[in-house]
Amino acid sequence: MLPKAPESFLLFTKAPIPFGLYSGPVADMNTTTWQSLRRGQRKTWMYAGAFSTRYYVGFAIADAGIVATAFAYIFDSETGLYVEEKATVPFGFGSSFDPDINTNWTLKNFSISRDGDKLTCAYQGKRLQVKMSIIENGKGSTTIAPAGERPFHHTYKNLLLPTQVEAQVDGQVINFGGNIGGIDFSKGYPPHHTFWNWASVNAVTESGIEFGVNLVGDFNNSIENALWVNGGVNQLSQATFSYGRPVEKSLWQIKTLDGKLSMEFKPLGMRGENINALLMLSRFKQPFGVFTGTVFLDGQSHKFTGYGVVEEHFAKW
Repeated sequence: MLPKAPESFLLFTKAPIPFGLYSGPVADMNTTTWQSLRRGQRKTWMYAGAFSTRYYVGFAIADAGIVATAFAYIFDSETGLYVEEKATVPFGFGSSFDPDINTNWTLKNFSISRDGDKLTCAYQGKRLQVKMSIIENGKGSTTIAPAGERPFHHTYKNLLLPTQVEAQVDGQVINFGGNIGGIDFSKGYPPHHTFWNWASVNAVTESGIEFGVNLVGDFNNSIENALWVNGGVNQLSQATFSYGRPVEKSLWQIKTLDGKLSMEFKPLGMRGENINALLMLSRFKQPFGVFTGTVFLDGQSHKFTGYGVVEEHFAKW
């Protein structure tokens, strides 16, 4: 079992920062101690995704200090339909904006609201309307990671979450749900130059066991690699990612060095974006699609199929 997450970021000013992987969220995410870094170094985002056998939905609002961004998309794997709408707003959030996982966000027509354990992500656009309701049980994993000369980086992630999606695309109503949701709330001070590969998967074995996986390569040195199963979170070892070009056409080979997980990812589509805001540069490609492979659960090997995303991301912040 993972240890409980630290109670507060403010503890990091009084003792060595306890880098590692933890269970549950940090209760107090106040960062006013580092207020001078709010615009130049602190990055915060809330990402939510829901991925089923047919539909893929992604949603995010991000505060990168000098610029705020948001997006929502839906993909239909049966028809190939992909619709995305997004926004970019310089200094989109005020200098006192200091969110945590319970904060309500609004950026143009994008919103995130929290009511108890229910997290709602909503967008009203021209072609696309999305409302994604997620039950966030507080049983995710927290990573506290070193960030070079900067204070620290932090992320809270949770998978296998009960989720209901209500969407319209060009007037066509799309509703689906199940234990198919995942969130990524990140707030910290990532290194000036960062590169990572990421995989987020909700899966089920041939014998019917549901599990979730979060893996990162080339960033955080395996600290945040985790597997959700039977209501708990377990740490995984360093992950390796192997793929070709273009990334959205290549089969990805992903595995952990402890031998507990080996999977192949087949992209069905991709969301990508390049942001160049003078002091900040972000280039990422995030294919979504189908995972197949083997996983060791309770000492036994299981074949599985899963749905989710991978990512290649380079940033200068």
